[in-house]
Amino acid sequence: MRLPTAKYEVHMRKFFYKFGFFIGTHPRKCIGFLLLITAVSCLGFLRFHQINNARVTFTAHDSPSHTEGAMFFDFLRQNGTLHMIEVLFQASDNGSLLRPAYRHQLLGISKEIVQNLTVTTNGKSQTYGDMCEPYCEKNDAFFAMMDIFETNSTDSFELTYPTTQILGHQMLLANNIYGVKTRAEDRQILSFTSVILRFYLTSPALQPMLDFEDEVVKLVYDSGKYHLIAGQVASDNLVAKEVRRLGTETAPWLSVALAILCAFLVVCSLRYRRSESKPLEACLGALIPVLSGLTTVGMVSATGLAFQSIIVSTLFLVIAIGIDDVFIILAAWHRSDKNFDIPERLALTVQDAGCSMTVTTITNLVSFGNGVLSTTPVLQTFAIYSSVASVVCYIYQLVIFPAIIAITAPKEYKKLGKMEEEKTWEFIGHLSVWSERMWHKLAAIIETNWMRILTISILLGYWYLSVYGIFTMETDLTIQKMADPNSRIVKFKRAGDQILKEMQSVAILVKNPGDLRNPRGLQNLQNLIKDFESAKFSYGKESTICWLDSYLDFLAFYDDSEEDFEESGNSTKIRKPANFTYTDLPNFLNAESHFKPMIRISEKDCEQNSPKCLNSFIFTTGFTTVVKYNEMYPVVQDWRRIAANYPQLEVYPYTERSNFVDQTVDMVDNIWNTVISEVICMGLTFLLFVPDLVSICSAVFALFSVNFGVFGFLSLWGVGMDPVSTASLLMSIGFSVDISAHISYHYYQVDQPTARQKLEHVFTHIGWPTLQGGLSTMIAMSPIVIAPSYLGLVFLKIRLLSWFAHLALSMDSSFCRSSCPSLMKLPEVAGNVFWPKFLEKSENFRRKSLKITDSTTSSTHNLPTTINIKDLGYYEKDEKF
Repeated sequence: MRLPTAKYEVHMRKFFYKFGFFIGTHPRKCIGFLLLITAVSCLGFLRFHQINNARVTFTAHDSPSHTEGAMFFDFLRQNGTLHMIEVLFQASDNGSLLRPAYRHQLLGISKEIVQNLTVTTNGKSQTYGDMCEPYCEKNDAFFAMMDIFETNSTDSFELTYPTTQILGHQMLLANNIYGVKTRAEDRQILSFTSVILRFYLTSPALQPMLDFEDEVVKLVYDSGKYHLIAGQVASDNLVAKEVRRLGTETAPWLSVALAILCAFLVVCSLRYRRSESKPLEACLGALIPVLSGLTTVGMVSATGLAFQSIIVSTLFLVIAIGIDDVFIILAAWHRSDKNFDIPERLALTVQDAGCSMTVTTITNLVSFGNGVLSTTPVLQTFAIYSSVASVVCYIYQLVIFPAIIAITAPKEYKKLGKMEEEKTWEFIGHLSVWSERMWHKLAAIIETNWMRILTISILLGYWYLSVYGIFTMETDLTIQKMADPNSRIVKFKRAGDQILKEMQSVAILVKNPGDLRNPRGLQNLQNLIKDFESAKFSYGKESTICWLDSYLDFLAFYDDSEEDFEESGNSTKIRKPANFTYTDLPNFLNAESHFKPMIRISEKDCEQNSPKCLNSFIFTTGFTTVVKYNEMYPVVQDWRRIAANYPQLEVYPYTERSNFVDQTVDMVDNIWNTVISEVICMGLTFLLFVPDLVSICSAVFALFSVNFGVFGFLSLWGVGMDPVSTASLLMSIGFSVDISAHISYHYYQVDQPTARQKLEHVFTHIGWPTLQGGLSTMIAMSPIVIAPSYLGLVFLKIRLLSWFAHLALSMDSSFCRSSCPSLMKLPEVAGNVFWPKFLEKSENFRRKSLKITDSTTSSTHNLPTTINIKDLGYYEKDEKF
């Protein structure tokens, strides 16, 4: 059933006819103009910069963790920039670190970091002590414990786990030592296998801290001074370096992909008549995506948007799109009437290819355009680059490649005009005949009843497996996925995840403590602390570090008047709680200096016993067992629930994993919102370009079915739900509709009496270019197998799943049965075999209508009622199939 929007398709064909005629008349001017645009766009590289902070870019900007993190780091950031370095130490044989030789080297390397390492930046030498205030005592519990073991003073000090008393100070050791074995009766430490030291650096400038980090890396990994100790280092900066390095190392493979594609294009450009072969034009067409990529990166960089490693996949995407368009344009050129002059013939070529390319470009743009609205920065950036790349590549291929053909066409015409015997490629002729026969067989097979039954059966199984995959999909993004599996940072994270199962700490920031002189306010604060100590997977009170109880003990200790004692129920005297006062808080912090980094006071207000004395503070408590981000989400939600119960205190719980934990809920919403909006937008797009209700319904059904399956099968293939797979889904949606769009558009355009003849015509005219486009995409992504990464492999898997069907569409059924792995063939059956069958079935209900044409030169007037083998360049013009 034709829709009123068909009139827009008429105008579009008129436009492309005129546009193609202009290109054919002024090819050099068209190429020169776009080269000038590329040159101007490259000026944007002056503003080129990268950002690879996964903590920031992979979490939605409206996630609670961003607010919590901002508050937390604002509290810690006292002397300018804050930078944290984690160092993990284990014995080289994975044994106990308390063995004398291992203990001695452990203490030696630890003290060398805090005492001896020196960096010189801009002529100024600095050590850890110069950059650690007020966090210099962060690891004092560990060093005090090690000194006791080193001096064999364990008879004088009972070192217990997780907390211990040293010189009257309660210290938490669980934040530093792991793999601990204790004596059952008194929890005294017998051994431990791992140590994590956290160095907090603060400085007005970032560079000295990064230089210090480099020195730590050299000492731990490269010095060889402490051969009994296996050390590893991690920080946000090292993670960003590794992610950036992976992108940098992947980028050179673009040239390899381009070289392979050039060879593939040359082979595919060969024709039975050698005069019609276009190897030079094909090679030049392969270079057009390079211009498109340069233009895209230059344009977007000019806006100030940071480049990210995930954008490397967009460059592979540009190559794939560009090469696909080359096949479409070449096929349209060879189908055009060779008796026309070059401008007229090019006008028909652009009219035919331009409409088809426009449909697929619009669908890609709609797909990526939805990603621009994402609240996750990395998805938004990927979508912006991909949207711009799709449009730029479309314009460049639509203008430059036809212009190249127009420039080189006189050579082809000159050879065609010669009377002597024409040179031919015999094997191409035989392949052409075989291909033609196979396409007709495929169209016939689709019409059979057994194919209908088989299609429905496979479709049901496909849906079942898709649903199973979606329900078993995990949501988790770790650095192990974003970096080289053998990199140092990945090894650190892998070991850390195992170690930290024993205990991690959550920091709770209290921004507005209120008036603690009021017993109710003090009790409210104590209840808050108790609630966190009893939250899900909490380690308990013994893992808590908070100044409040120690300060109350401090006040009680110095307040020893008689009235401070009261009678208990059994007539014994016990100490009454001391009245809270702010006056002694500065003295307390001087005595208990390890609390200083965790509290912000105004000494002037403390002297006046004013609540303004205490501005804010942090306390920490431990939790255990959960390490993976998806497992931690209920725990983080429980913390936020507790914080919400005390709104007057302005409480913000935070761990370094909070940003990634929030992805577990963000990704679910993002993905389903994306899929639903994409299907709706694609349907609206088809209304304009393929104004036929049956074609629209079948194409939208194929779109939803293919992408529904792709995501389910990704899960079965070991890919979880994360920003990378979501970006891949955006790509999948855009590309999975490409073949549906090509087939729908050509099926709609064909003026044939029966559905089978329509399918035969579509397959023989667009099947081979479709197959070429699919193969070229696989070739473009093939270097990822040579240099594997999670990012690249996800994109490769998504391309295999969403395109394998479309490759099979250009093959005969026997090849499909023998060559397609059963699971990989399912998207084809759902999206393409079922889809043309649906078109054919609905043809019985289609109202017969006149073909819309715009002029006597319309390419539809040149479509034969029977298919000429001459289109494949084998027989003479008067020979019919």
